Amino acid sequence: MSEELTRKSAQKATKKAQKLRDKERRQAEKLYAKEHPTEVTVVTPETREEMRLTRKGRYELGSNGKLTANGKSKRLTHRYNLAIVILVFLIIATYAFFFLVN
Repeated sequence: MSEELTRKSAQKATKKAQKLRDKERRQAEKLYAKEHPTEVTVVTPETREEMRLTRKGRYELGSNGKLTANGKSKRLTHRYNLAIVILVFLIIATYAFFFLVN
């Protein structure tokens, strides 16, 4: 019985130590990433996949093959503006249907 308790407590202690090591490792990786940012240069899209991602070159593409922060911001702005226009159109159509049709 006491052997089981010591084994369980030892397993708990090792799990706790492992969680602590993982937490410290993640903190060290975040700190390193902040101190050593990767340099991404803006490139022109060349492949079909890159053209789809940037919507035919409208949004900035980084050298890592992903959109830059500015490109993501422009794309999100475009999507929000499109959503607003669609909602305004739907509001006007609903108003016209309920009040002007009858």
